[in-house]
Amino acid sequence: MKSRTFYSAIALVAGLLVLVGVAGFWGLTSQNPRALLTQGGQTVPTAAQFVPRQAPVMAALLARPDRVWQLRQLLTPASRRFVARQEWQALKQSLETTVGWAYDTDVRPWLGAEVTFAVTTPDLDHDETNGLQAGYLALLSCRDVEAAREALHVLWQQRAAQGRKLIFETVSGIPLIYDQAPSRPSSKGLRGQAETVGLEALTSALVGDRYVLLANAPRVLRQAIATYQAPDVSLARAANYRTAIATLPPQRIGWVYANGPRLLAWLGKEDQAELSLAEADEPTANFLFLSLRAFSEGLLGDTAIAAAPGQTFAVNQSHSAALTTALDLLPESTLFATTGSDLAQRVAASQRSLGGVSVAQRSFRALLESLSLSVDSAITELLPALPDDYTMGMLPGMTPTWLFLTSLTEGQSWSAVDEFAKTQGINVSQVPLGDRALTTWTRVGVTRSNAQSPLSITTQVVGVHTVVQGYQVLATSLAGLEQVLQSVTTPSLLAQPAFEQLTEQFAQPGEALTYVNWPALAPTLMDQFPWLQAIAAAGQPLTGHIGAITISDYGSSESLQQGSVAIRLVEDP
Repeated sequence: MKSRTFYSAIALVAGLLVLVGVAGFWGLTSQNPRALLTQGGQTVPTAAQFVPRQAPVMAALLARPDRVWQLRQLLTPASRRFVARQEWQALKQSLETTVGWAYDTDVRPWLGAEVTFAVTTPDLDHDETNGLQAGYLALLSCRDVEAAREALHVLWQQRAAQGRKLIFETVSGIPLIYDQAPSRPSSKGLRGQAETVGLEALTSALVGDRYVLLANAPRVLRQAIATYQAPDVSLARAANYRTAIATLPPQRIGWVYANGPRLLAWLGKEDQAELSLAEADEPTANFLFLSLRAFSEGLLGDTAIAAAPGQTFAVNQSHSAALTTALDLLPESTLFATTGSDLAQRVAASQRSLGGVSVAQRSFRALLESLSLSVDSAITELLPALPDDYTMGMLPGMTPTWLFLTSLTEGQSWSAVDEFAKTQGINVSQVPLGDRALTTWTRVGVTRSNAQSPLSITTQVVGVHTVVQGYQVLATSLAGLEQVLQSVTTPSLLAQPAFEQLTEQFAQPGEALTYVNWPALAPTLMDQFPWLQAIAAAGQPLTGHIGAITISDYGSSESLQQGSVAIRLVEDP
């Protein structure tokens, strides 16, 4: 089965979701950890005033990270609390190895309620010959300026003791310190042993007695300071940013912003040659905002996709699709499902989706390829013959099975679909199964097992469909259709506990719903998209706890398309 197009869509979504999860995991803090579930943390990420509008991504953590494990301990079974403590210690050790700060002694005494990280530019030197050299900026709010100043002093003493040359500079009245890599082996560090800090280069500044800024290059901090002193060019002053902040629920524990085209370019978006139809047009959607809330089983992200400059969305008030019955026919083992209405519109037009990627379009494309149908011909000729509502699912197996379900009104048939299959060289025939009639799609070929063996005729089943409880169900394997028939009397996806826990977090039913079994799909996604491996590694230990994910798509105004994403966090996926 050619499923690259499906995996591409989910990988792009999953990459953003991992960033969302990292922010949310670090944000689960407050004086009373449980209060965060209802009250949230700091309302607005004030450090956005240092981030330029063209930044590919920014993640703000709106609470103190040193208390995260307290809530984690409260929500973790007693048998797993030791593991939770180990993970927290590993995170602190990672900070010390990378930067040179011990969290409890060097950071905790002065750190405020916000930690923000941004990729300010995909390439610092704009030199294609040496690859992408991204600019990284970390902004830490400060509640004790003297303790923060002392921590910076200790940090630079330690780096100087390693043989690094320290360079001092003043930018618009703000002192900067940065270093150069040592030309000789490291000497003893301040902590009494030979140490090598993970960052090859570091730049720091203390701004306004309120923020500690760290970056991987001086030009990153120069740009951040210039942005801070000319606020109209900052992300915080962007009209769509301010609209999203005001529109999305305020009980947030984290905030994520992504500039779709720039983020995808930085991550190295693959399979550009496969983009077709409306994806070649100028995209309507460019910017993604996620306001993160916590619930006892995981994270809820309220999302807003903003229109690109000079573009607007068609006003589309949310209407609930008839989702329940169709999802109830999908087996409990379903790895991926997407359901909604307006199939033709979602497949043919993807400009309003982030980066020109539509989950419905990519899933429909993967289904067609599994059926050995011409994608372009099917989209132009077959799609108009299908009802507006749709449900697609993928079942596990050596060759995964794709399912397509759509409702049939009285008197409707799939004769047009069968006729299209015939034009693609597929044999269509009727086969009885008890009191039910199955329609099979087969391809007949001539082959021989080796050069000496006689020719033989082979028959390959590429699809089978029938009517189940008022829905036409098409499967790419007979075994897959059998599972649908069995789901009438056995547990279905709709009754799966993880699915129920996630969907009940949504305040309203959306016009489309997508479900992803992340633990099952992650190995395949990471194998096909190496950049996901890097994100997963950077997000540990959180990424090792991501379970199922559901995404709900709501209506849109001229400026924003809204939705929600729920991520289940589990101890042992």
